[in-house]
Amino acid sequence: MLPHGLLPSGQRSLFRWFVQHGLQAGDLGLEEVWWLFLQARENPRAELRLAFLFTPHWQQHFPDALTVFGWSRFADWVDKTYGAGSVSQRLAVSSDFLEPALQIRIAYLARTSWRDEHPDALSNKAAALGLLQWLESSEEAQIGPEARAWVAGLNGQALIPDLLKPTVNVIGHFCYPSGLRVSVEAMIEAMALAGVRTSLRDIRTDARDDPQHVRFDGLETGDITIIHAQPEPFFAEAYARADLVERMPRTYRIAYWYWEFDSIPDAWSAHAAQADEVWTATEFIARGLRERLSVPVSTLFPGVTLAPFQVRERAYFDLDAHRFTFLFTFHMMSVMERKNPLGLVRAFKMAFSADEPVALVLKTSFGDRHPEQFRELCEAVAGFPTITIIDQVLSSDEVLSLMHACDAYVSLHRSEGLGLTMAEAMLMGKPVIATGFSGNMDFMDEENSLLVSYERVKVGRPIPPYDADLEWAEPSVEHAAQLMRRLYEEPEWAREIGARGRLSAEKNLSLEKAGRRMAERLSEIDALRRSATPPTNLP
Repeated sequence: MLPHGLLPSGQRSLFRWFVQHGLQAGDLGLEEVWWLFLQARENPRAELRLAFLFTPHWQQHFPDALTVFGWSRFADWVDKTYGAGSVSQRLAVSSDFLEPALQIRIAYLARTSWRDEHPDALSNKAAALGLLQWLESSEEAQIGPEARAWVAGLNGQALIPDLLKPTVNVIGHFCYPSGLRVSVEAMIEAMALAGVRTSLRDIRTDARDDPQHVRFDGLETGDITIIHAQPEPFFAEAYARADLVERMPRTYRIAYWYWEFDSIPDAWSAHAAQADEVWTATEFIARGLRERLSVPVSTLFPGVTLAPFQVRERAYFDLDAHRFTFLFTFHMMSVMERKNPLGLVRAFKMAFSADEPVALVLKTSFGDRHPEQFRELCEAVAGFPTITIIDQVLSSDEVLSLMHACDAYVSLHRSEGLGLTMAEAMLMGKPVIATGFSGNMDFMDEENSLLVSYERVKVGRPIPPYDADLEWAEPSVEHAAQLMRRLYEEPEWAREIGARGRLSAEKNLSLEKAGRRMAERLSEIDALRRSATPPTNLP
């Protein structure tokens, strides 16, 4: 709306908007707004940089604005468009917004003449050195004297390894408190461990996102882009919601998708047409994708790790320290019928009486967005004081702390694409009871966990986004109750199950292993692109 709002020429208009609309819409105090404008006045250079990074129109017309090669032209345009004084004289030259290798890469991607003259400059050491020498000495490069002097001052031999190192662009939900955020964060950490450099961009969802959007300001500087967002509702809007212009010609595009069934909706085929291949976390999902999609599908687990967290006593969560406590965590936005906490409540009531020293904790969030389902859940636990519902958005640290404070984890899901919380509980050494069906079966078996028997049934009625004819599991409440009872009565056996689960998870779910597989696939894609050979499905 006002991309120049924090520049001198736009501050009056933006401040007026804040006073009239923004204070209430953004849940801000007047002192916070004053602080924002004070910071902008003290560092207008940083504000202009941020404005560029989150204004797609500017990115499209001035793709190299944050480089020494394109800054002056961009700054002149800002002054002409938004009024003299928008960019002060001390902002007229920019050589340190970005690392030198990144500046050269961005300018190279923005200039057809550079690419025509040095087509292998980003993949070949000799060609990269030739590009640097050409920029320093040739008038055909069409760069100004300041830029030429800047190139001359670079240590070309030291710069080239960084210039040639591939970058993968990742667009995903880095600020949305959900399993999708945990997944994309794990993917980034895994690739980093494998030496893969990434450029990160957040996809906004709504006002309840963590206010960290500006931290994820990477541009599409790599030749491969992973869009870690579901086909619906945000895949088609990923670039717009990330405030990012698509590079043209576009990059090789990978969609990273989750699904909870072994067949996918018809509509996904249209979304897949916007990608060159699809990655997913488990073979359970991949089978359904391969049946419907013509693009390659690879199973690439994102890796699971336990972030550092504070160990808290149960009293922090208002829980009884003297009860054997089962935990289940789920997101109301993930369809309560699929997560099946009502089945778990029935199993717990079947296994234990209200006067036994046993508790069940149901950790959820966004109950207010699904009032009917949440009311049904509350009615199911009414009169059973040993079942606690926590409907609150906790920090990642608190969620792990809660899991650590409990004795066992239970999931009577009807279907899961992955089953992240089960994997996290196993890594903590907690015994895990879970339905023996769907994505969690990629890492769970009879040795490392307690699998609940089930019958495969149709959903039976439309439960958006699921059709009535899809099939999922109906876990046995009786079997789950038996397993819960045995864990409570045989603590030594419970510890043994937990220990076996931890060893298995540490071996099979590590970020290092996941990162190596992703790096291998990215290298294959790069080689296939250079040879112009179509990629194929991989397990």
